[in-house]
Amino acid sequence: MEGLPLVPLPPVPLPVVPPSCSLDDAELREQLGRYRVVGDAAEVLEWDKRRRVIRVAASVPASLVERLVEVERACCPFFELSWEPHDRRLMVSVSDSEHEPALDAIGDALGVSAPVTDAKTV
Repeated sequence: MEGLPLVPLPPVPLPVVPPSCSLDDAELREQLGRYRVVGDAAEVLEWDKRRRVIRVAASVPASLVERLVEVERACCPFFELSWEPHDRRLMVSVSDSEHEPALDAIGDALGVSAPVTDAKTV
């Protein structure tokens, strides 16, 4: 792989994986490593039930994000993925509620979460 090496992962349980995922454990660990690198220092731009958009840090090679998207499209075709390298925007979405837990798992894999909004008091 070009660019940054994959982050070594401790032996922890893998994230929730949809039954339709075609990756074996080794491939899943490699993909999780890509997600960890891509999510490092990422900025959350949009977060709702069925869509996540992040701005990927400039230090992350575009080729790594492209590989992540390629693998994810092949193993989990229910995800809608879009990578805009010029704007460094990665979008992942699902079209139905059945796959919302898998989208949550993507957020976990990236190490990002919904932005905290300020609660307003009256």
